[in-house]
Amino acid sequence: MADQDTGLPGSPGTGLPGTPDLGLPALLGAALREGEVDGEAERRAVAAFVAAFTAARDAGVQPERTRSRDDWRPGAVPRK
Repeated sequence: MADQDTGLPGSPGTGLPGTPDLGLPALLGAALREGEVDGEAERRAVAAFVAAFTAARDAGVQPERTRSRDDWRPGAVPRK
């Protein structure tokens, strides 16, 4: 774990020659922000998700019950 890049001064960088020592958080942020967001593609993706959810609901598909060990809500009563 000591080798992990924290993005703090003095922490190791990418180790690749010719690359600036930006730190992992900066590199991940740049990768996520690279390029323009296609608004139309995002609308199509949301519409497809809503259509699939609606079709499943209308078909009577019941959601699976949450396992008690996965239920992190406060005050959840453990099921046996």
